[in-house]
Formats: sequence, structure tokens, C-alpha cells
Amino acid sequence: MRKLLLMTAVGCVLLLPDLAAGDAVYHSQHIGLHPVGGALLHSGFVENIHPNGPQVYAHEVYVLNGANGNATYQVVLLLYPFSTSCAGGPVVIPTAQLSTNGSGNGKAQVFFRPSDIGAALRNATHGIRWQVVTAGGAVAYETDCSSVTLD
Repeated sequence: MRKLLLMTAVGCVLLLPDLAAGDAVYHSQHIGLHPVGGALLHSGFVENIHPNGPQVYAHEVYVLNGANGNATYQVVLLLYPFSTSCAGGPVVIPTAQLSTNGSGNGKAQVFFRPSDIGAALRNATHGIRWQVVTAGGAVAYETDCSSVTLD
């Protein structure tokens, strides 16, 4: 019985790379959020995941730790079509509302389906940044420019 369990476990581990394969063109990224204008923040990040599936084109997770407590923010994706340096005017895409608890910790996420991405943006590399904006419209946190290749 023990031998059978061991063989089953080894077989499952060998199958994992195929089952967990991500996008062949753009791999997932962990991108740090930085405070703007003295905003409180212990740590924060955007996890940009591209699973390459027929149902989910991209999955973005937003996390704040040690930000202002009991606050609500709007997460905004800034897309710079065909500019990997984030030059020029961005396309502004509000993605998710993020609320923090009393300790200033919060998490939000959004899923993009293949139909959400226009054909003109596919098979190209673009610049992207994220901003986390207060209810009053001020940018509290942002990422540096990052490149994303859409297939």
C-alpha cells in the first residue's frame, strides 16, 4: 500500500508541469507597488498572471499591507499600446476596488477574458503600469513601467 501511494505521488508530481503551464509568451510577474506622496505602506504588489486558457486571459491580484486603515481605493491599469517604455498617453482601465481593514491590509483581484482584449492589441508588446487611487482621486501607490506581451 505504501509503495502504491509513493508511486501515485511521484506520478502526480511528474504531471504538474503540464497542468500548471502558464502563458508561453508572457510569464507571470510579481510587481511591487510604491507609495506616492508620503502614503503609508509597509508592502504592496500586483501579481499579473497569464494562465493562457480559453476562459481566463489574465488574472491580476492586488495586495496592500500597512496602508491606510479602513480605506477604499480604485485600482487602475495604465496601458501604453506598443510602447514598452510607457511613453505617451495611456489607455486608463479601472480594474478593481480594493478595501483595507483596520490594519491597512487589503486584497482585490480581476479576471480578463479573451473577449476583453481587442484584436489590435494581440501579438504585440505593450507598456503597463498600475496605480492605486484614493476616493478623492489622488494616486497613493503605483508600480514602475513593465512590459507585457499579449498573444
